Amino acid sequence: MNGFINVLKPVGATASDVVVCLKHVLHEKKVGHLGTLDPGASGVLPIAVGLGTRLFNFLTNKVKYYRAFFTFGKTTDTLDSYGEVTETCEHIPTSEQVETVLQSFVGELQQIPPAYSAISVGGVRAYKLARSGETVELRSRNVSVYDIKLVKQQDANTFVIDIWCSGGTYIRSLARDVAASCGTVGYMSGLIRLKSGCFDIQSAYTLDEIRELKEKCLLDVMYPLGDVETLVLDDRFFYDLEYGRKIRVEQFNDYRKIYCKGVFFGLGKCQNGILELEYYLKNAF
Repeated sequence: MNGFINVLKPVGATASDVVVCLKHVLHEKKVGHLGTLDPGASGVLPIAVGLGTRLFNFLTNKVKYYRAFFTFGKTTDTLDSYGEVTETCEHIPTSEQVETVLQSFVGELQQIPPAYSAISVGGVRAYKLARSGETVELRSRNVSVYDIKLVKQQDANTFVIDIWCSGGTYIRSLARDVAASCGTVGYMSGLIRLKSGCFDIQSAYTLDEIRELKEKCLLDVMYPLGDVETLVLDDRFFYDLEYGRKIRVEQFNDYRKIYCKGVFFGLGKCQNGILELEYYLKNAF
C-alpha cells in the first residue's frame, strides 16, 4: 500500500496520534505525517503511506495556508491557549493598526521558534526542556511569509488572520511578533490549516471516515507530483537507472519525474550534467 491520505486532524490529537491510528486502520507499518500540526490546531495533515514516505523531504517544505486566531493583551509560555499566562498588557490594537503591521511580515523573516516546540536541542526536544523548567534559547531561522491578511476582528481582543507561508514557519511565533510590532503582547488562540501543498481541507477525510473507508481514502504516489515536469530517458538507460549508475543528461533545474521504457523511476535532479535520482519510487505501483 503506497500513497497519501489527506487527513482532517481534529483538535486535541497530535500528529503522532494520527499516524498511530492510521497504522492500525490500514495494517501498514510505514506511515508518517508530512509536517507536524500542534495538538490544539486542526485541519489538513497529509499522511504518507508505504513508499510515499520516501517523499517526506520533497513535500514538507511546500506552501502552507492557515487561518489563525491572534489574541492580544496577554501571552502564555507556550504562545497558545494551552499555556500559562506570563504577561499582560492593556493595549489592544485597532483593526487598522493590525492591517498595517501585518504587511511588514510579508517576505523572508528571521523567526525565533517557540520554546515549546519539537526542535531538538542537544538531542532533546525543546518542549521537554521547557517543561522541566530549563531556559530554552533557540536560534532564529529563515522562513517566508508569502501573504498575510486580516480577515476580521472576531471580538475585542481577537483577530482572524489568513497566512500563506513556507514550511517550518511557526504561527505561534508570528502571533508573538505581530503583537510586539503592535506594541502589546499576544498569543495564537486557534489555528486551522486549510492547505498544505496540494492537499486542501475540502478533500480531507476525518478519522471516522478513514476508519470506515480505509484504503479507499488513499491517493496514489503521483498525486502531489502533478506540477513536476517529466524527463523521459532513452531505453538504453533502463539498467543504469535500475542499478544506480551515472547518466549524463542536459542540464536542468528543479526536479523531474524520471521515466524509462514507460516505467516511473522517481524524482531526479541534475548535478553538473549528471542525473541524481534522489527519490526512488519504481516499486510504488
